[in-house]
Amino acid sequence: MRTLFYAVLTGCMLVFVAQAGVAGVKTYEYVDVQSESVPKMDLERVRASVVVQDAHTLSQTDLIDTAKAAAYKLCDKNKQQVIVVKVYPSKDYALFFPQLLDMTYSPELIGWNGKPSAKWVAYIADEMPSEEDMFRIRTWMLEQTKNKQSLLDRKKDIAKKMKIPVDDVYFPIFNLVPCLMENHG
Repeated sequence: MRTLFYAVLTGCMLVFVAQAGVAGVKTYEYVDVQSESVPKMDLERVRASVVVQDAHTLSQTDLIDTAKAAAYKLCDKNKQQVIVVKVYPSKDYALFFPQLLDMTYSPELIGWNGKPSAKWVAYIADEMPSEEDMFRIRTWMLEQTKNKQSLLDRKKDIAKKMKIPVDDVYFPIFNLVPCLMENHG
């Protein structure tokens, strides 16, 4: 019995070490992976949506490290020439909202369009959503699932839940700005 306990404990420790092996890499989950072949460009590529819980609270470095780990794993698994990883803070968020980080990994220096590219190119939200924005987004998604309301009725429900004027209800939108372009790693 004691041997079994130590074997299980050792197994748990190995899983923990494997997940935490790279300093900035956070736990992530693939929620959508699509591969495609583009014969006229002789290109194999894959696009993946990745969820990192509370990604909006992480540092830029942690987001980049996590997206790189996800891209490496996809590359090892699929042997694609171009891998695009889009990072979201939740599965539901990925259905309705833009990504917080968009990273392209081109191990052969060929971009998504088949033209020469840097090995790593990434764009990040110019401003991460605040907790209030995330509440607004979650509320918007809940109201969206009702799907029988008009836009104004949805805004009224959100305003009521947030205890703010209807005119202050807006859809949080942000721009992606360049944050990484490198040929090594």
